[in-house]
Amino acid sequence: MLKPNEGNKYVFKIINFKSAYLPSYDEVAYLLHLPNNFRGIIDYAQSFYEAKLPVSKSSISTLSTKGIGKPTFKKIENWFLSLSPSIVHIFNPKLLKKNYKAVVVGSNASHFYSCVDSYKFSLRANKNDNELNVLMDWLEERSNADYLLMSEIHRKAKSEVINKNDPKDIWLLQKTHWHAQSLVPSRQIEVLDEFFKSDKRRENYTFDEVLAIAGASYYLTFDFYLSAIANYEIGLQFYYERLDETCKDKQYSSFFTGVLNTLIESDEVNSCFDAALIELKKFISSKIKPISWRQLASYIPIENSQLNAPESYEPLKDRQYKQLKDWRNGKNLPSFLKLERFVSAICEKLCDLDSSALLVYFRISRGIDTKIQVCFEQTESEKLIPIFNEIIGQYPAYFKYYSERENSAI
Repeated sequence: MLKPNEGNKYVFKIINFKSAYLPSYDEVAYLLHLPNNFRGIIDYAQSFYEAKLPVSKSSISTLSTKGIGKPTFKKIENWFLSLSPSIVHIFNPKLLKKNYKAVVVGSNASHFYSCVDSYKFSLRANKNDNELNVLMDWLEERSNADYLLMSEIHRKAKSEVINKNDPKDIWLLQKTHWHAQSLVPSRQIEVLDEFFKSDKRRENYTFDEVLAIAGASYYLTFDFYLSAIANYEIGLQFYYERLDETCKDKQYSSFFTGVLNTLIESDEVNSCFDAALIELKKFISSKIKPISWRQLASYIPIENSQLNAPESYEPLKDRQYKQLKDWRNGKNLPSFLKLERFVSAICEKLCDLDSSALLVYFRISRGIDTKIQVCFEQTESEKLIPIFNEIIGQYPAYFKYYSERENSAI
C-alpha cells in the first residue's frame, strides 16, 4: 500500500525513467492523448463515471508534489472504490511489491505491470473479450525484459562491477539486450557501439557522423512504438476472427502499413494523421464508393455555437471542408471527442468499419507525428527526414515478425 513520507503526506510520484527500450507510461499516454498522471486519471474518472471527487482542486494539484494528508487520501481511495469495488485489486500487496521492485532498479515496468494486471483482472471479472490481448501479452513480456536488464545494471553498479554514471559501461550491458530483445537492425546497434567505445571528442565528429549516430538512436526509440502498433493490429485481427470464423479465411492486410507507406511515399501528405485520413478515403473509395475530400468533410460535426459564429454566413459544407483542410495541414486539430463523432458518423452512414479501431489508428498517427517532431527538434536538420522514412519503413517487417510469432504459438 502507498505509505506516507516523513511529513506524513501521501505523494503520488511520477515514475518516468529515461529509457528507449521501455519508455514511461506517462510518455506513451501523452503521445496517445490519454491521462498520463494520477491527476489526469481522476479527471477522466470524474467525467466517465459522472461522479465528482469530494476533494478540493488545490489538494488534487499537489498530488505529485507536496502530497496530501491521510484524510484526503482516504477520501480519494473511498471515492475510487465507490466507482468500482474491484479497483481494490490494484492495491493488492503482491502487485505493489512487484511495482516497488521495478522502481528500485529504475525500470518503467512499474506502471505497465499495473496496467497489464488490471486489464487481465477485468477480463476475468467481466468475462469479456477485445482486441488488446496480444498487445498486453507483448507489453508484459517487454516489461519483464526491461526489469531484468535494469536489475542486472542495478546489481552490478551496486557491487561496483560497473560505473552507473559511465554511459559506456551501461551500453555494454544493453548491447546484447538490444540484439536479443528487439528488431533494431544490427548495423544500427554497431553504429552506437562504435560511438560508445570511441575516445574521440564529440566536437571532432563530422555532421554526417552525428547524423548517423542520431539516426541509430532513433531506431532504438521507435522499436517500442513499431512493436506496439504491430501487436495491436495483430490482436485486432485475432479478435475479428474470434467474432467471426469466416474472417480466418480472409487475407488480413495491415491498415497501418498503408498509412505509413503513404506517409513515406506520397508527395501530398503532410503528416501521419493526414496519411491516416488519406488511407481512410482510399479505403472508402475502393471498397464502398468513390468519395471526394469535400464529401468526407461533410461528416465533420459542427457545434451549435459555431453555427452562430461570425463566419456562419459561409455554407456549412464550405466550413466543414475548410476544417478538414486545416486538419490535413496540422492546424486546428480536433479534440478526440470531435474526432470520435466524425469517425462514428462515417462508420454509421457510409461504411461498416470498426469505429473504435479507426479512432485508435488516428490516436496512433497523432502520436507518431508528435514523436517525430520531438526527435526532429533535437537535431533540426532536413537530412533527418530520409532517416525517419527508413525507420518507419521497417514497420512491415515488424508486422510480419510478430504475425508469424503469434501464428506459430496457436
